[in-house]
Amino acid sequence: MEAQAKAGFNLFSYLKAAVSGKVSTGVDIGTSSLVNSTVTNTILTDYILNADKDKNIKKFENCSVYAPKDSVTIYRMYSSYLNIVPKEEIPINLEGLNNAILGERGYYQMLAYEESANKSVLRFNINAFKNNYTLADLTKMDLCYYAVKVGQTTLGQLSLEKEFDIQEPEIKIDIQKIVTGQKKILNNDDFLDVYDVVLAGVMSNE
Repeated sequence: MEAQAKAGFNLFSYLKAAVSGKVSTGVDIGTSSLVNSTVTNTILTDYILNADKDKNIKKFENCSVYAPKDSVTIYRMYSSYLNIVPKEEIPINLEGLNNAILGERGYYQMLAYEESANKSVLRFNINAFKNNYTLADLTKMDLCYYAVKVGQTTLGQLSLEKEFDIQEPEIKIDIQKIVTGQKKILNNDDFLDVYDVVLAGVMSNE
């Protein structure tokens, strides 16, 4: 409302125009930025209030995240540093390798460890990161994550080798089943829940 009074234009008309992409070029840039920021903060506040009450949204607090060993995420984190190595010292086409492995990938997986809880897999859309944050920054920050469970996986399936394993599983003879008549099954502890991160940020202690 303060922005509306200061700029002399109707806030709701501005919002309607913003949605349709028809904001006038005469609108003050500072006022436009203020209105967009206010609306964005309002949406985030409403989302957090509702997410805290939604049983389908898991809130990760006081947890540390790190990249799985030998994963695509690890490669993504280190690939940018390879650019400082002179091309003549690298026996392969680095740009071609990055395109082959990373491609148009937007989501990367990190392991989340909570005290007194099993590990979980958090998937991040790095194209949505703000303030030039990177995957490596996540390991250094104390963030709160709002996420939705999308499935399960095992630690082994997070490796780069398994990432491109599209062959059908081999049919192997189960000796235990032949001898005892019981089929060997994976322990539930072998599976990790996979979550897509919807929102991440620093939470106030107040």
